[in-house]
Amino acid sequence: MAVFQVSSRSVQHPGPPRKRTRRFPAQWYAVARVVGSGFIGGVFFTLLVQVGHNTVFILLPVMVSLTWAQPQRYNISKLLQSTPLYLLLTICLTIIYYGALTASQLLLYQSPDEPHIIIVTSTLAFAIIFDPARMYVQSLIERRFNLRDREKAIEAFTATLREEIDLEQLRERFLTVIQRTMQPYSISFWIHTSNDEPAQSGSTEKIMVADDDPLLAYVLRHPGTLEIDRLHLDSPALQELSLRAAEILLLLASQGELLGLLILGTHLKGEAYTREERTLLDTLAPQVAPALHVAQMVKAQQVQVRERERIEQELRTAQAIQHAFLPKDVPALPGWQLTPYYQPAREVGGDFYDFLPFADGQLGIVIGDVTGKGMPAALVMATVHTMLRTAVQGMSAPGEILARVNNLLYAETPSGMFVTCFYALLDPKSGRLRYANAGQDLPYRRHKDGVSELWATGMPLGMMPGTRYEEQEVIVAPGDSLLFYSDGLVEAHNSRREMFDTPRLSSTLYILGNRQGMTPPLR
Repeated sequence: MAVFQVSSRSVQHPGPPRKRTRRFPAQWYAVARVVGSGFIGGVFFTLLVQVGHNTVFILLPVMVSLTWAQPQRYNISKLLQSTPLYLLLTICLTIIYYGALTASQLLLYQSPDEPHIIIVTSTLAFAIIFDPARMYVQSLIERRFNLRDREKAIEAFTATLREEIDLEQLRERFLTVIQRTMQPYSISFWIHTSNDEPAQSGSTEKIMVADDDPLLAYVLRHPGTLEIDRLHLDSPALQELSLRAAEILLLLASQGELLGLLILGTHLKGEAYTREERTLLDTLAPQVAPALHVAQMVKAQQVQVRERERIEQELRTAQAIQHAFLPKDVPALPGWQLTPYYQPAREVGGDFYDFLPFADGQLGIVIGDVTGKGMPAALVMATVHTMLRTAVQGMSAPGEILARVNNLLYAETPSGMFVTCFYALLDPKSGRLRYANAGQDLPYRRHKDGVSELWATGMPLGMMPGTRYEEQEVIVAPGDSLLFYSDGLVEAHNSRREMFDTPRLSSTLYILGNRQGMTPPLR
């Protein structure tokens, strides 16, 4: 599925243009304009009456027509702020149109005996009939100069594209310049992204389009501005765009790779988009696409950096949790030497060990391994540590302790996570060692007759409730050694990618036991 992050804008209620702050109510200005216009018109009319010619009755409807056309097409503030060429063309059009209208009426009514009502009515009728032609020519002038203003806005936008690497800023600026220059009723910017990337902001939505949708293949084969009404494809995406009243579709691609789609709704004025406007979009697309591609790559890099930082922070937190639950001191037992060694394969592993001293002098020895790595393994390890220390209060049998922890852990841990654990209870005075095993690697006992495993059966903790754990017992004689380890020892690899494995560990212990003076002083 092709996934798009969609940003949309639409004009809900077009507001009126800003009005300047007035010191007096608007009605006073309207009254002043009417009185002033009437005074000026009366003076002008009186002068024309003194002339005593039909000209006065021709100019009267011409002035009415000009006064009526001013608010429709002639914006005084716009004329004053426009370029000299635009102002010149507008003045020339006005003079030519109304001059031609006056001249034609003067040629038509040369006799002073013509009824004045006929002159006025005829002139006004001609002004109304030919006014659409004047408005059409005026619209061409305005469109031409508005297009130039649009080109300047787009040039200002594209001039800074190379410096814009923030995807959200680029998206907002692109939408703004299109909204200002094209004036669509609605606009949507579809940015092609990955499925697991979160929404960039609250104003975006995620839309999925099938990879085999004909619209995607069509736009890649036909780059440029496309009119949606002229596309005849069996495409669900195209049907969705039609329902949204979309009119223009523009592809943004780089080296044949789909980057995004720009979709415009109907024109704000209800008119069709002109050929010049579509040409502007076609010119803009190849300039925006590379900038969009760069911004997407920067965004992806930032996401990767943040993900690495999150993982590193999680590992540091998990490492702190794990080290906090490892024993700080090694118990001192007369006649015994305990030597722990702990080094996780990664920053945080699931291996753990613990010493549980009892009031009667006995010592509980725990070694275990949690499935998985990182924060989840560290949290489960902390849970098992707490459960074991709670379970040994009030009971001493290793099998019962593991059974109790198993039931508690099954109800607390997520599905698929379990813990292997070996628990032994050592009496330092007699050397008696009682133990139970919950799926942990079998410890080794090295004695005068060789090397043997401390065998006991049992399922890992948290895997199945109600599990029973076999309990065994052995006497550790003076000179014997015990090795408790996790799977990281036997799964270690050398530079030739050879695994150390269990048989090699057993052989190493046997060889060390037969060398005089090299037996580790564990007891």
